[in-house]
Amino acid sequence: MKWSLFAICLTASKVLAQPHQWRGYQHCLSQRQVTDIIDEFVSILKHQDWQGHSPNETAHALIADDYKESSDSILSLMGKPLGGYATSSKAEWIAGTLGHPANPDVETLDALPAGCRKIVWHWRFPKVGSNEYPVKGFNLFTINDRGQISEADIEFNSIAWGIDTKEMYQYCPKA
Repeated sequence: MKWSLFAICLTASKVLAQPHQWRGYQHCLSQRQVTDIIDEFVSILKHQDWQGHSPNETAHALIADDYKESSDSILSLMGKPLGGYATSSKAEWIAGTLGHPANPDVETLDALPAGCRKIVWHWRFPKVGSNEYPVKGFNLFTINDRGQISEADIEFNSIAWGIDTKEMYQYCPKA
């Protein structure tokens, strides 16, 4: 009897110790899953197909329906008050990203899991606008239970971006 009770407890503890699965993703993202998500995201920025899917199809699959994007860097370039959303919907993000020229030279400097459902992506765009300054920045992505990006908090060298794209000159005329 004692052996049976021990065996039941042992089996139950093994079952409970298994990682929680959510649509192919373990409860905590692995480095491999992080790399795959970032590679897929970069393919959208580059306007390149991803595993046989167009950038538009890839974006619709990767970006969550309730997507929100916060970025004081973007808001400052837009001349909007800081602290709000730079993008407040999936449709707005896809239209903005695929409606602008591709960024073919996006470089991933690092991509790491942060906690269980977040990703820190350190990136570099060596060629923006006039290519005067390379631009580096960070995205903090939140991944939902379907493996989609539901939130992004983005900060980057907006001064370099603004000089390269001539957006800064509306605030600081070139001498």
